Amino acid sequence: MHQALAVEEPPAEFNWQAAPSEERIATLTLREAILRAFLRNPKISQAAAQIHIGEADLDAAKSAWYPQISLQASGGRSHQTDSSGSLNNNASGGLTLSQLLYDFGRTGGAIDEQHALADAYRYSLYDTMTSVAQDTLRAYLEVKRYQALVVAARDNIASLDRVKEIATLRANAGLSSQSDVLQAGTRLAGMRATLEQYRAQQRSAQAQLTVLTGVVSDNLPELPETLLQQQVTLDRIAYENSAAVRSAQAKQQAANQRVRQAASNHWPTIKVEAGRTRYENDSRSYWDDELQLQVEAPIYQGGLVNAKTRSAEGEREAAQAAIQQAKLDINQHASTAYADMIGAHERQQAGEQQLLSADHTRAVYADEYKLSKRSLNDLLSVEQDVFQADSMRIMALYDGWDATVRYAAAVDNLLDIMGIDREKSSGQTLPTLQ
Repeated sequence: MHQALAVEEPPAEFNWQAAPSEERIATLTLREAILRAFLRNPKISQAAAQIHIGEADLDAAKSAWYPQISLQASGGRSHQTDSSGSLNNNASGGLTLSQLLYDFGRTGGAIDEQHALADAYRYSLYDTMTSVAQDTLRAYLEVKRYQALVVAARDNIASLDRVKEIATLRANAGLSSQSDVLQAGTRLAGMRATLEQYRAQQRSAQAQLTVLTGVVSDNLPELPETLLQQQVTLDRIAYENSAAVRSAQAKQQAANQRVRQAASNHWPTIKVEAGRTRYENDSRSYWDDELQLQVEAPIYQGGLVNAKTRSAEGEREAAQAAIQQAKLDINQHASTAYADMIGAHERQQAGEQQLLSADHTRAVYADEYKLSKRSLNDLLSVEQDVFQADSMRIMALYDGWDATVRYAAAVDNLLDIMGIDREKSSGQTLPTLQ
């Protein structure tokens, strides 16, 4: 027997043409759907990568305070002439060390700017997480909505089947004509078409949820009641807790530091420089030692410093406007969501009352039809009323859930309500399914 030799396989190349993978699981909870969407959504990865870029930029800004060491060497002839004569050098090499002492806030401003941008990137990631969670929740709700409508349509089909059986028995007994049977069959066929329409919409909603989560599942548990228990405070929204507002504020602080840096260019830079260089020539070799305090002060740059300062001030004004825009967006989305919540709740109550009334009327009409006191049109009409009331109740119920999700996302409470800690589940460590 020949022993098989282990061969190291080359790493697989990234296939940009391949679609994201999907898997089928028995049950998909709402929290798991959100966490899977975090792992799958490229916006989360992009925002996390931006944090790493910010960390590198911060280290780069801090490096200005560290000693700068450089090594230089050259080869080839160079000719120097002074009062003592001339010198031909064939090669040189040396080491130079430079240390920044003070630059009137340029380096400090750059470091503070990167600190502020690091905060902005982190809060931007939190805001992206809320946006992805909102999209996932709304897709989840759409699946639940059409699942409920499918059930309502099937219940109505079962009820219409009973009506058709009654009409058939009466027609066979000579108590009514065969037109009643045909009319009931036509209404039954129409309801089956409605059922297929709802099933198609359910499949479409499930496909959207699968794209977001990478999971195919027919079992979606009910939504948490904590979403409905959140407090609505349109008159005192905590803007300071909003990741979008805090990101805009951090960018404003970064803009302030850019103004500081631009203005500091009017002032000199002070540093100390030491170096030792070895020169080789035809007759002799020698060392050139250097230790100097250097002051570099701009005298005239064609208005460059003033132009940069004005540009930085414009960026600061734009950052201030971005804060107000973020607050305005919160107000708009929260107010609209709250109005939709109120409207959906009232429609749901009206639908439930209508359903109770129509269901009672259906039972009465069924008995009266058997006694020839009601026509089949009356019975089919009340069946339609029952289905419309049930459909309106379901649509209003899930419209209310959708508005609740949008309100929680607007005031940035959504992930807190779902028990997902963004502080622990972002940055270096993205959310996991543990």
